[in-house]
Amino acid sequence: MIIQTLLSRLDDDAKNKRLEVFKSWEELGYSLSFYPYGDCYVMMAEIPDKDFEKLLNIFSNKDEATGAFLDMALEYGWEPVPKTYLVYHAQFEGDVLKAGILTEDGSYQPYDQLNLENMIRELARYDRIVVYSYDVITYIKDVYPDVDRKVYVIAKEIAKAKGKAPYLEELAKMHGTEVKSLEEKLSFIRRLLDGPIKLDGEITLPPVNKPLLEC
Repeated sequence: MIIQTLLSRLDDDAKNKRLEVFKSWEELGYSLSFYPYGDCYVMMAEIPDKDFEKLLNIFSNKDEATGAFLDMALEYGWEPVPKTYLVYHAQFEGDVLKAGILTEDGSYQPYDQLNLENMIRELARYDRIVVYSYDVITYIKDVYPDVDRKVYVIAKEIAKAKGKAPYLEELAKMHGTEVKSLEEKLSFIRRLLDGPIKLDGEITLPPVNKPLLEC
């Protein structure tokens, strides 16, 4: 298991508080690595999977032990390093909510109000959920509250660099294209991840697997 957290370069107290989680899990060994991220740095901790087998006298199986550790690590400000992601978008067509996802392999899957539960199950299978703006999350938060732990918001990253982000349709026009259908919007959002994004100048988004918490 690899977990990560984002820290200020000068905040040793925050670093030590993050590491306190391991005091309650003395059976687990870990190795730390660091890399810069803007004015902050990412601290990563790698825990050998075999170490969770040492906890089988407490937990019924390794998955239960791993889940319990991760739940506590989240409380200390850590998050798992995501390995998979998909793109999600939703819009009203008349009075009907239409939603869709685009997976890493390019598979497009549409949903409507009658089968949103199937979509939630699919979202739960992925480590990171990419959206353009946060407002599309409001349609599913009641039935899938854990989405906040996974969601990467492109407009938020653009606003950090440029002060504000345009609407998705406006940004598409700046890139010489129009997005009307749900599938077109999902494809364009996926394209933004690879960048560069053209505004007044160009920006490149941070990687999808970056920590979501701010330093």
